[in-house]
Amino acid sequence: MKTWLKKNKYLVGAIGFGMIAIFCFFFANLNQKEEFTREAKTLLSSGLEEAKKPKKQVETKTSKTNSSQPEAVTGAEIPVAPEETALPTGVALSEGERPTVETLQEAQKDFEQVKDDILGTIRIASIGLEMPILEGDSFEKMLYGACTVLPKQTMGKGNYTLAAHNAGVDGLMFSSLGNVAVGETITLKDRSGHVYNYKVKEQRHVNMTDTSILNLTRKPTLTLITCDQATKTDGRIVVIAEMV
Repeated sequence: MKTWLKKNKYLVGAIGFGMIAIFCFFFANLNQKEEFTREAKTLLSSGLEEAKKPKKQVETKTSKTNSSQPEAVTGAEIPVAPEETALPTGVALSEGERPTVETLQEAQKDFEQVKDDILGTIRIASIGLEMPILEGDSFEKMLYGACTVLPKQTMGKGNYTLAAHNAGVDGLMFSSLGNVAVGETITLKDRSGHVYNYKVKEQRHVNMTDTSILNLTRKPTLTLITCDQATKTDGRIVVIAEMV
């Protein structure tokens, strides 16, 4: 063995340096991911602050903040009109590109430009997520929060569908959506103070061309969509919940 080591000392040395380099790379990436995870909760703070302002306060500086308790809305209290059961047509889940954490951080510095599009907030306690909801589902809009997929959506009615980026960092955007289990609660709150609680009924993995998840429903439903990985992909993770 000693003779072999002596003859192959350069090979052994190269292997040793290679192993050290691999470990250094692994721990550097691990530390970076942990740092991003710690920052995830504060990254969306500016948007959340704006999203939690009552609508009247946003529309006029002279309005007083609404101090009343949020009004909870249940599925039984929200009737669905017959026309809301019609199926949407021509809607596709875009493949698009994936944002980097740095891109998301940069966008949050300029939340002012999308504040008029804020509809409320979404909270998923089981994965430590709370983020703004915005109207519209463009790539740029989704840098700021979860966005409505279909036009003229109303919280608490039909199939309220939201999409957000998978940034590959736990707790940031919808990166941890795959960890949301059946039976858990998801809470939406609009800017008028109404609270909508949904119970998760199902999680699916679908292709981006599967638009059946966008079908409108008779019972108030919440559908959340994100990419199944943080790189370019045609797979989607879908969480479906019903109002309680």
